[in-house]
Amino acid sequence: MSDRGLYSCDTPRCTGLKAVVTPDGYVCRRCANQLEQAYESEPELVADGGTTWAALTGFQRDILEAIAHLESIGEESYGLAIKERLEKHHSEVLHGRLYQNLDGLIEDGLLERDELDGRTNSYTLTTEAEAMLEESIYRRADACGLQIAATDGGEPE
Repeated sequence: MSDRGLYSCDTPRCTGLKAVVTPDGYVCRRCANQLEQAYESEPELVADGGTTWAALTGFQRDILEAIAHLESIGEESYGLAIKERLEKHHSEVLHGRLYQNLDGLIEDGLLERDELDGRTNSYTLTTEAEAMLEESIYRRADACGLQIAATDGGEPE
């Protein structure tokens, strides 16, 4: 709980009150409008199949973020691991909903499926998905007035 109270906006440094549920949490109307404008104004966020970041559902974005997290910690991105990661932010993730969305993200060119063993598939982000996620980070930081530190020794974005 922050010192601004239980009902403050989830956006860093915002003093507004929670009013709108977004894929990024509970935010005030001003922050929600900024995020909506940012999502809709990014024409470069397009996968080879023509899928834009704005066209993805919040759940599909969360799947991509869950897989990115699993990849970043060196874990295999298989159905159950993805489901467990998603359930940290969603109450219950139904099997059918998860696999239907994984299949859709494969069709959109954002995921690749490989066989982990005879019964289990693993999922990896494509270059397009990685680029979309990275651009999303920059848009969110810009909407919040934050600067992203360079990790490659270069200048911050």
